[in-house]
Amino acid sequence: MSGRVKVVLQALVTVLAVAAIGGALWWATQVPAPPSDVGVLATPSPSASASAEGATGDVELGASGEADATAAPAPDPTATQPPAPTPTPTPLPEPVPFLDLIGRSDLAQQATNPLPDCGLFAAAAEDVSIGAGTVGLSCVEEWSSVDVFPIAAGRIVGIVREPAQPIAADVPAADFGRWSWSHQLALGPHVIIDHGPFAGSRNMQTVYAGLVTIPEDLVVGLSVDSTRSIGALAGPRPVLGFSLWDTNVRQDGAEAVEPGPDVETQRAAAAALGPIIGSPTDPLCPLSIAGGQLPGAPRGYRNGTHQGIDFGCGTSDRFGRAIADGRVVYLVDDYVDPTVADREALLRNAGIAGFTPHWTLVMLYGNVIVIDHGEVEGAGRVYSIAAHLEAVDPAVELGANVSKGQVLGELGNRGTNASAQGIRGSADPSLHLHWELFIDNWYLGDGQPAGVVAELVATALCDAAQTPGCPAA
Repeated sequence: MSGRVKVVLQALVTVLAVAAIGGALWWATQVPAPPSDVGVLATPSPSASASAEGATGDVELGASGEADATAAPAPDPTATQPPAPTPTPTPLPEPVPFLDLIGRSDLAQQATNPLPDCGLFAAAAEDVSIGAGTVGLSCVEEWSSVDVFPIAAGRIVGIVREPAQPIAADVPAADFGRWSWSHQLALGPHVIIDHGPFAGSRNMQTVYAGLVTIPEDLVVGLSVDSTRSIGALAGPRPVLGFSLWDTNVRQDGAEAVEPGPDVETQRAAAAALGPIIGSPTDPLCPLSIAGGQLPGAPRGYRNGTHQGIDFGCGTSDRFGRAIADGRVVYLVDDYVDPTVADREALLRNAGIAGFTPHWTLVMLYGNVIVIDHGEVEGAGRVYSIAAHLEAVDPAVELGANVSKGQVLGELGNRGTNASAQGIRGSADPSLHLHWELFIDNWYLGDGQPAGVVAELVATALCDAAQTPGCPAA
């Protein structure tokens, strides 16, 4: 072999050796080393699996086709993660003294919180269905139920147990800030207490509404004090609808009955009603224009004034009717007369006051139906009241509509002294329908002399209604 060939072959061997070494080194850098402990297989966390998937499936490549050295490294699954932020709890409202909520801090030495287990704050209107003029007292704490207590000693003067839930009142805008029978729809089951002369007031009465239970042994006339539960509210954050009546004025300034307008306004209202209303009475229980059966007649036994018309029956099995279409906004159909002694105790408070407190008068209605007949052109918003019923017709329900001429119930004497003595039905010769006609918030005939009252009543009830007993034309 020539020397030139030998030199070429040696060079070729050298190049191949170098290439082999370089290839081995390159291969070593591309193949990962086996795990140090092949007997343990770690299960990757979801975040680590996602990182691995991203590393093999979504690697950014540079212009040369190699992995971009600037790509962010996969997160270390063993690194400690920061804790999730804890939401800031909604702060509880600051309790407000009960008497501040009702605007009567002057009663601090006499009245107590009706929800003694609760810190109180004013409930928002959207949180509770409460009637206009009623203060919503909400518990700061959460309770499954909580008892309600009188703010002071007194006597039960009213109990409404049905229906179990409030009913939408649909109170006219003009009635807000005023007393309206329609407010009663929104109260649901409630208890009313007469405190008699109280803290310088001639008479004070309180209403506790929104109750889910009322003790069965709670009855009209019962004497109670601030340690006697009168019912319970449901949780988790109980709300009591509360109102206070001081000398017949609610804590928001609304009067139970407003003074009647001048005689010409009342004549116009009676004339507007005359052609369109029907008779409220049974044909055998006639109207009597003469005597003390009309509005304005004195009622000494309760130190008050008659607000309605008494249609004498003298016997049972007589029925009253609706004078026009309307909606039942107040209803008592399960009245239980107080004992004579309890009734007299409530009436003594009227004697001390010098007038009949509003809720005492309602107690004396016995079984009663109040109908909202809506706006009547030329008169105003008209309400009629049929009281002393022996029984309410089963078709008449609170919140339901009634039609003109519909039977309301059997006439009786519930709420009277005779009924309290157990004298009812045909055994009571004074059995009668007590009927009232309210326009806006005054009763027809209020403030007028007897002759004018008789004229107003005849104008309203002796036109189209042709009420039995009307004087001949």
